[in-house]
Amino acid sequence: MKKYMLISIGLCSIFSAEAAVLTGELEFVKRPSFVGLVYAKGGKGPSVAELDQSNKVFDKKAVVIGKNGEITFKNSDEFQHNIFANDPNSGVKFDVGLMNHGQTTKVSADWSENTLTRIGCKIHPKMRSYIANVNSDAYQVLPFTKKQKVYPIKLDVGSHTEFVLQIPKYDPVELKLAKGQETSVDVMYKGKKRATLKLALN
Repeated sequence: MKKYMLISIGLCSIFSAEAAVLTGELEFVKRPSFVGLVYAKGGKGPSVAELDQSNKVFDKKAVVIGKNGEITFKNSDEFQHNIFANDPNSGVKFDVGLMNHGQTTKVSADWSENTLTRIGCKIHPKMRSYIANVNSDAYQVLPFTKKQKVYPIKLDVGSHTEFVLQIPKYDPVELKLAKGQETSVDVMYKGKKRATLKLALN
């Protein structure tokens, strides 16, 4: 029994030594975009995700799902909605049809990984959200607002060393950091700098 306990303590020490935290910030030059996602490459990603609708707004600006995971759409509004995707950037296309109050519909994320897909409602065209299909077990959704330009990043990443920033329509940023290293890169949109991403791995 004592030997088993010593082995367990040793393993805990190993895992804590490998664990790392990604910290930093994303600072926009002008008004931010709608939403962003920072994630570490590696892992399977969530097998399930849920997105609800209330007051003609999706309850999240983005949900994260792993490849072939299942997304549950809910309608908590008193009127009908119609969730669809027809995103030329990701190539994803689906339509769940009319959803009545209290109804749920499931969709399998069987499209390409590392995509950020816009979804909307055909009845209420101002509604939007995004589905991030990534194979990652460490990620942070950044829900941007019009008045805030700086967004802190803090993410437990384990032993991962490769990281991605995705913002709809922006050029994706891919970085590789060693533990103890930090970096600063420009975030581009149509050839113009729109933000600065600063990251450190500790």
